[in-house]
Amino acid sequence: AQIGPGGTYGPGGGNSGGNDNNNNGIINNGGIDNNGFDAAAFLSSRQKPLVAHGVLASLAFVVFFPVGSIMIRIGSFRGLWIAHGIFQIFAYLVYTAAFGIGLWMIQNVPVNLIGYYHHVIGIVVFCVLFFQPILGLMHHYQFKKYNRRTLWSFGHLWLGRLTITLGMINGGLGMLLATTTGFFVLNTGHVIAYGVGAGVMWLAWVVAAVYGERKRARSRREA
Repeated sequence: AQIGPGGTYGPGGGNSGGNDNNNNGIINNGGIDNNGFDAAAFLSSRQKPLVAHGVLASLAFVVFFPVGSIMIRIGSFRGLWIAHGIFQIFAYLVYTAAFGIGLWMIQNVPVNLIGYYHHVIGIVVFCVLFFQPILGLMHHYQFKKYNRRTLWSFGHLWLGRLTITLGMINGGLGMLLATTTGFFVLNTGHVIAYGVGAGVMWLAWVVAAVYGERKRARSRREA
């Protein structure tokens, strides 16, 4: 599977099978890249940060962000939008921790990893999510003023839907990258657990979105 620009796993191509070296930091079966960097030995003392990065990012995109989105769709209590905002900011802080660990790992591994899809998507999603609270506030106040959705509303809704979906997909790309580069070998149970968990939560999130839209349409007809 192609997970980086220009090649199987990243910029310029290459793979982790066999003993051939390449110019992009892909690790061969011996754990050595073309510069003689022993990634296996280097990362053996950094397994905990690597696991923490994956766990925190997974919690953010498979649990917290979807739950916060489902909350605003099916909830009906006073101050719901505030609870939604606080919950999503908490999710963003969790992802910020994962993002920081990821940047630290990129900067401390003397091979080129920045161009891979997992890292590019992670950086783009992190930057885009920074603007979500602003769009959310504008959506709320504009909706109260005009009693209808505005451009701010659609921007907030669809940006959230896109970034949550990308975040879930990127978790799978991260697992694939870790395994194929030899940085971290996941067993089948890890992959299945993530895939099933992300898939179930994504479906629940979509169902909640559809339910929320239908409830909103029904309320407008009855008004």
